[in-house]
Amino acid sequence: MDRSEVTDDITTGKVNSEAIKKLQEMTPEEIAELDRKLSKALTLYYDNRYGQALPIFQEIAGTVETMSVMWWLGTSAMKTGDTRLAIEKFTRMLAIDPNLHRVRLELALAYFTTRNYEDARRELTIVKESHPPEAVQQNISRLEEAINRETKRFSWNARFSQGIMYDTNVSAGPNNQELEVSSGTITLDNDSGKIRDEALVTTIQGAALYDIGDRQGLMWNTDVLFYNSAYQTYSKYNFMMADVTTGPWLAGPRDILKMPIGYREQYFGSERLSNIIHVDPSYEHFFGPLFSTKVSYSYNKEFFYNEDNANLENNTRIYEISPSIYLGNRRHIITGALGWEDRDADARRFCYSGWYYSLSYFTRFPTDTEVFLSYKWMEKEYKAPPLLYNQDREDRRNTITAVVSQQFFEHFFTSLAVNFADNNSNADLYEIEKTTYTLSIGFTF
Repeated sequence: MDRSEVTDDITTGKVNSEAIKKLQEMTPEEIAELDRKLSKALTLYYDNRYGQALPIFQEIAGTVETMSVMWWLGTSAMKTGDTRLAIEKFTRMLAIDPNLHRVRLELALAYFTTRNYEDARRELTIVKESHPPEAVQQNISRLEEAINRETKRFSWNARFSQGIMYDTNVSAGPNNQELEVSSGTITLDNDSGKIRDEALVTTIQGAALYDIGDRQGLMWNTDVLFYNSAYQTYSKYNFMMADVTTGPWLAGPRDILKMPIGYREQYFGSERLSNIIHVDPSYEHFFGPLFSTKVSYSYNKEFFYNEDNANLENNTRIYEISPSIYLGNRRHIITGALGWEDRDADARRFCYSGWYYSLSYFTRFPTDTEVFLSYKWMEKEYKAPPLLYNQDREDRRNTITAVVSQQFFEHFFTSLAVNFADNNSNADLYEIEKTTYTLSIGFTF
């Protein structure tokens, strides 16, 4: 198995003594079988099929592990998102030969990927002190700049978008204008039924994060959100919302605890609708580079300005657990959620509780194109019959969302979002189907 070469500055002579001893003890047939496996793994490796090459390299390493096998195994692990394994292999190679600067650069990148910035800086400093070629120094500078961006004490971002939305059901009215109720049949007026309209949609988002202590310590985060939809014909259904959320984050090597509290103002038509005080703590644990689980709780207390809506005032509690899978170095993110929502309003006919589950997928292509897809199902069992009915209301809602976004000129983007909601209810008044199509353009900084 004369395959100890790797590339560039990884030399052929650095093979650990244990590997040499194992090779000497193997029969020619066993060495030939190792060569066959290695040839197959290298064919996959140089064809960029790292996920298929990785288990073969692991099988070879279980028999005999040369420096070359460690390199191929470590780089395959990096390419497939198994950063922990990559760090293990690169660290072992450097223990054998500390002068493998290319390996040290890969180790620094692996540390950066896992947000271990101090160790990444240490490895980069060692390479810099060896006075590498200019091209290597430029790579080091770029990675140091990325580390500085991630570790600076204060960071912020903002996003603005302006779009036009086509809404198939502006009033969120029932599918039919003639409805069966307990006393017979009623007919809704045109403005209360299913009507269509276009709206100008404005969204402004911003976030500011201040690192109070060390990299893995206490931080303070503040989020701001403004949303406004202005319909062209049915302006009485205009909606505006402004929300400010702030609170501490506590970050560890594999954990993050968030404890935000927020305040929201809502306008409907041209009048103030309600204000909401909300608390949204969450805890997320990363089991490795490929998997995490988050548990969260949300408490919302809503007050309405108009006394006629006093019976709508409510306390809403949401409990949720949401595992996530990260693939392709986080280019693909799959997230599921299972939750329970409970609303306690002043009038029992507006009180409900029920389960929900959802599944979402996010990916980002090398062309700076992002795709987000999600599906959510929820049931709501109300505590009393709605007006005009004598049976407790039960709803089943399906929601599908699809968003495609394209970045251009570094800070600009355009997006197309489609949202479909279908609410099935045992009360005809709440049999609702609604689809919105929103085309937006905006910028980030």
